[in-house]
Amino acid sequence: MKITTAVKASMFTAALGLACLLPVTAHAQADVSPDFYPIANTETIAPQPAQVASAKPAKSDFEGKFSLPYDVKCSGKNLKSGQYLLSVKSEAKGRVVTIHRSGEEVSVRVREVPRNRAGSQSALLVRKSDEGRRLEAVYVEGLNAMLYLETDTMGSHGRMERLPIS
Repeated sequence: MKITTAVKASMFTAALGLACLLPVTAHAQADVSPDFYPIANTETIAPQPAQVASAKPAKSDFEGKFSLPYDVKCSGKNLKSGQYLLSVKSEAKGRVVTIHRSGEEVSVRVREVPRNRAGSQSALLVRKSDEGRRLEAVYVEGLNAMLYLETDTMGSHGRMERLPIS
């Protein structure tokens, strides 16, 4: 009985080894690089007006230059003292202020508050406190609006300084 069991086991092992050596058949699901894909809906889709508008570069509502005599924090970034360019652009969800200097750019979404009366010259409003100076808002004379940066100003104390924009 032991001999028949040994013969059966060796035959099973040989058959299993032979089955492993045979090639595996594969059935492809799709071409690797087909030239044509059938489309169920052949209707052309016209571009939406918002997509066409976003393809064009946005025109600035306001552009100006200003000089920082000291370092200022703006949206978590440090702006070193020196000359800067400022632009205000309208977007779908409001206005964006962009501050640019020698390849570095800071863009901040702002909250616009229209002014009832015409103010003085366009200016940056910088708050000086114990933690340093921080850019709080931008007043734009041509738009007659105060643009507050989206920062937490709760509990902010300190003197406000105006830096002119030309």
